[in-house]
Amino acid sequence: MRSFLAGLLFLAVVLYAAGCVPAQDMIPLASVNKHVITAGEFKLKAKLYGLNAVTKKETIEFLNLLINDYIVLEQAKKMNVAFTKEELRLEIEDFAPDYSSKETRKMLKESGISYGGWLKDIEEKVLRKKTILAVMKDKIKIQPEEVKDYYWSNIVDFRTQKRVRIRQIVTDSEEKAKEVQQHIMRNEPFDKLAMKYSVTSDSKIGGDLGYFSEGDMPAFISDVVFQMKKGSVSGIVKSPYGWHIFLCEDIQEADTPKYDVVKKEVFDRYYEEKKDDYFNSWMKDLRKEAKITVFSDNIGILVSTKEEIK
Repeated sequence: MRSFLAGLLFLAVVLYAAGCVPAQDMIPLASVNKHVITAGEFKLKAKLYGLNAVTKKETIEFLNLLINDYIVLEQAKKMNVAFTKEELRLEIEDFAPDYSSKETRKMLKESGISYGGWLKDIEEKVLRKKTILAVMKDKIKIQPEEVKDYYWSNIVDFRTQKRVRIRQIVTDSEEKAKEVQQHIMRNEPFDKLAMKYSVTSDSKIGGDLGYFSEGDMPAFISDVVFQMKKGSVSGIVKSPYGWHIFLCEDIQEADTPKYDVVKKEVFDRYYEEKKDDYFNSWMKDLRKEAKITVFSDNIGILVSTKEEIK
């Protein structure tokens, strides 16, 4: 390991002298078998994943995730896992569905990310996904009875909450709100009144707030509307935003769906839990077999706050 590390440091000096790579970016942070994770690679990955590691703990946690990634990539090589152009295209579209290739390149450049580095990361993601799915498919066997037992053990999680569909009219004075009330009492359409009198942006769609559950909205709304009956109109409700009048347009009562109705959702959730459990066990075994070295003394170069280095 010493000769290997010495060789890497020598290469860093050569590349730095040639003006190819900043010397700091070539400093090794960890090695996974024959792959070395450098500071430059760490910074690129952190930027790709939107991570800003400012403490030693955060840095080590992310470094361990990168180590896991490379262990899975080695398994991909051993299992001869490969991806198609179509799979790569779909992964790229998933990342930037509304951007052309030219726009993506521009966006990456503005973020200080090379297109080549980004594309390589996308390719590695596809390989890791395919490898993990292949391993899970062979190892995870789920019986129908297990799924049904999971449903009954977690039935509260599948219960739908009571939801209401509300329209509102918001005025900037109590006098105006009282004027609106007079129009409502004359059975004038609530949505038309919202479009004419309401000062909020939802006035354009007749004050429609859509469906929501208790707790999704501020208390001054929820406390009122969840006491209302379908078709009823509230009194004037004062808030920091103005004077509100609510219409309860519809109510969906809380419900516990039958197993057959949500069977696929139950299976998917149960499978994800089983997959996570097996993945953690599988990764633990792979890490035991791998030769992993973390160069703790070098991690400090990535930590912005020196006081955090302990």
